[in-house]
Amino acid sequence: FLSRSARTMASQALSVSIKRLYKNVMRSVPKVIQQYEFDDLNINDCKRNIKKRFVKHAGVLSVDAVSMLHQQGQMEYEETMKMWKTPCHILKVLTTDIDDTERIQDKAMKKEYMKIAGGSEFMADFYQGK
Repeated sequence: FLSRSARTMASQALSVSIKRLYKNVMRSVPKVIQQYEFDDLNINDCKRNIKKRFVKHAGVLSVDAVSMLHQQGQMEYEETMKMWKTPCHILKVLTTDIDDTERIQDKAMKKEYMKIAGGSEFMADFYQGK
């Protein structure tokens, strides 16, 4: 167990590291678009969608949870820059608006319909491409 001051220092160091990750990700959006040959994508729209993903977790207070999110973000960034991700994974991150509640509700309704129609939850997810 860490003392309160040690946790505060760890939290501050993590905050700096997350800001650095955010800057690196935003700076590399044009390069990623070029590497994956997504010429028709708008860089500002892609950056806005990435920013929403960071802001979504801004309220997390647990140092352990924040550390885990940072590690996950760092791994995603490295895999993207090394081109280990498939284009469909990159497109999902760059083009999916996580605040689009209409699309989210539509997917939920389709999933419920699939379960009612006799399919399992697994098959409903499968048909939706999850």
